[in-house]
Amino acid sequence: MLVFVVDSKGKVGHPTHKCDMIKRLLKNGRAKVIGGGFKRGDPIVVKLLDKMFSKSEIKDVEYRIGIDPGYRHIGYCVYKIHNNKVVKLFAGEVETRTSEVTKNLSDRKMYRNIKRRYRRKNVKRKFNSVKFRHPRWKNRAKHKFQPTHWHLINSHKNLLNWVFKRIPKNQCKLHIEYNKFDSQKMINPNIQGKQYQQGLQYGFENIKSYIRSRDNYTCQICKKHIGNVRNEVHHIIPKSKGGSNRPDNLILLCQDCHKKIHTGKATCSSKLIKKKDFCDAGVLNSCMKHMFAEFEDVLPTQDTYGYITKVVRKKWGLEKTHVNDASIIALCDSNGLVDELKYYTQWLDEKININFKQYRRHVRKHVNQYEDRKYYIINSKHPKKAVAWNRNRRTGQDKKKRSLTELKRYLLDKKILNKIQIMVKPGRKVYRRNNKNILFRPGDIIKCSKGVDVVRGWASTQRKVIVEKLGAINQKDCTKILNNRGMCII
Repeated sequence: MLVFVVDSKGKVGHPTHKCDMIKRLLKNGRAKVIGGGFKRGDPIVVKLLDKMFSKSEIKDVEYRIGIDPGYRHIGYCVYKIHNNKVVKLFAGEVETRTSEVTKNLSDRKMYRNIKRRYRRKNVKRKFNSVKFRHPRWKNRAKHKFQPTHWHLINSHKNLLNWVFKRIPKNQCKLHIEYNKFDSQKMINPNIQGKQYQQGLQYGFENIKSYIRSRDNYTCQICKKHIGNVRNEVHHIIPKSKGGSNRPDNLILLCQDCHKKIHTGKATCSSKLIKKKDFCDAGVLNSCMKHMFAEFEDVLPTQDTYGYITKVVRKKWGLEKTHVNDASIIALCDSNGLVDELKYYTQWLDEKININFKQYRRHVRKHVNQYEDRKYYIINSKHPKKAVAWNRNRRTGQDKKKRSLTELKRYLLDKKILNKIQIMVKPGRKVYRRNNKNILFRPGDIIKCSKGVDVVRGWASTQRKVIVEKLGAINQKDCTKILNNRGMCII
């Protein structure tokens, strides 16, 4: 077991495997646990109450940190190099919220556009014209990066800060894989020269004209020639679900097939779906230079490249994972492997993996949920049981729950519509509680009879707490150990 040590003034010392010594100090009251150790085998942080580290006592040790940057997952690894020996201390990966941040921004844009459209509609209805409103966003400062980019950069910095709280920062050296993805090369490995300027759409007016020419003016579902009639360019994966405007995600359809797809009566075959999305690579390309410069200001930083990592990984017969890549990156520089291969067997047996997952710190939504409009039949056997929900069927409504329109159609066919009296209970908005009244937030660490786990959600009406690995647990059985800190160990 690995133990991180801090002196009485908060100065970070060398990690140790001497658990017997730490147990003795804890038993005698000369030390206390200030972090970690929630799960069995997890490293703990111990503060020595009667000890101060001096420069003369600190050994000349190098701590090598390897980072494999990523959009959704970040791999990291920490080595200790002393007396020509390389020992792996701990490693793991971080699951980021970058894609969730992007989705939240697009959702906010959608809601704002809807609100503005209805506002203009109401103003026109009242005053018979749309009044001009001066834009309020022009006073905002321009930033170098978008929120998605800043979140990704800060995620890497937060990971490093967590490491610096457990090993001496002044003895650390960082090795990072400098990623620069060529999206054209990823599509066509043989591309070169002028082919970069003469892409798929070269010579076409726009992307729609290219799709029509590529598909030979033929509907890709019914195979009819639609050159002389109105046709539609369709997104195979909708933009609302992460689809792009790339030609690989677009097909040509006739109007009838296009309507059938959007009404759920037809689907695109799996042969037509090509999932090629280079959003991750584009965001990393934008952030890499700034991120590397910031790391260089903090500690000595060495870059390496993906082709070096790939060669070494295949040579050692390792599986491609973020942790294995980070383990290799820490031992490589821009010219290749710098540390001897004989050290590899010494750190392979270490299995201290500390994996993180990012959670949103606060519950920011104003409306918690929308309750459906419910209809009841008076003087029936079950007057408190709802028989219909909403006037018309809403999107995503349960198929077993019929709308008022469907209920009336059914009663009309039975010729009993005039004999039944229907009572309505209006729908309502259920607003979120104050943050102080929320017992469990995603990212909180709880303890129950089954063990320790991280909260993923809280069903307050059902008195259940949903956690990452143990599933749904009764609220009475859960005790909160630690509040959400953004980046939680899972």
